[in-house]
Amino acid sequence: MEKIVNIKPTVLVVDNDEDMLVLVQHTLLQEGYDPIFSPNGRNIMTIIKERKPDIVLLDINMDGLDGADLCRKIKSNPETSAVPIVMYSGNANIQTITKECGADAFLTKPFEPGKLKQVLSNLLIQ
Repeated sequence: MEKIVNIKPTVLVVDNDEDMLVLVQHTLLQEGYDPIFSPNGRNIMTIIKERKPDIVLLDINMDGLDGADLCRKIKSNPETSAVPIVMYSGNANIQTITKECGADAFLTKPFEPGKLKQVLSNLLIQ
């Protein structure tokens, strides 16, 4: 009889807002995901290459960094381009920004935990 191993999908969350990180962490753990956190995105490429997350949640606005630029960097690198990216922000232009940088989905802040769950599961099923 084969042993079935239940591997939790890994989600890299890049955000410098502690309150948002706590909210997202709670939701991810409750839904059975394995969250990894980066408070600033400066080492995002190293984290992705070493930890190989199944998906990246990326805030658009962070102190000193532009989430859209990070998204472009991830999507333009052959080693990381296949990693799905979900951008989130309260920015009214989030849909346009997401499309321009190549992200796979977006969430408008504030978002409900159920919406996060839905977006993640849609991307991970593909």
